[in-house]
Amino acid sequence: MQGQGIHVFYYSDKVEDYIQNAVSYIMAGIEQGEYILFLENERIFPMIQKELEKTLTPKQIESVHFINNFDFYFWNGNFYPETILSKFSDIVTPLIEKDNSVRTWGHVEWGSQEEFEETLEKFEIEVDQMLKDIKVISVCAYNAERVSDDLKDKLMRYHDYFMTDEDVRLVKQ
Repeated sequence: MQGQGIHVFYYSDKVEDYIQNAVSYIMAGIEQGEYILFLENERIFPMIQKELEKTLTPKQIESVHFINNFDFYFWNGNFYPETILSKFSDIVTPLIEKDNSVRTWGHVEWGSQEEFEETLEKFEIEVDQMLKDIKVISVCAYNAERVSDDLKDKLMRYHDYFMTDEDVRLVKQ
């Protein structure tokens, strides 16, 4: 998968499996010498970090760059796709220009915004195109309880792979 833009929709409903899949994803990136941008909430990240510390050296853990997902996605208090993509590009582009391989994981969460699904769909369309252009592997993780069937169908259109806690499958070519 390295060397191409890969966009994965992770639809999770078990926190324990989610943590193990995140740890596996990070470890695979470290084994390949990749820079890892990891967007996660303050509740789950310590559990992932604890698992990583069991097998990785402190030097290897330095390759994982944690950013609070709420701070990242809701910069200035709102979920604006243009702002998010600009911030993402500001972080990732310099790494790619230095020939670093990058993988990202973003746990997408939101409050109770009524029209959020439309904004989220726009965001995922733009992320999908950006990933193809900059050749980054990226997982967009969603809590299954928060995703309506309609939103799930839409998200599957803008991702190359659909991942659950137990499986990964190709959805578009």
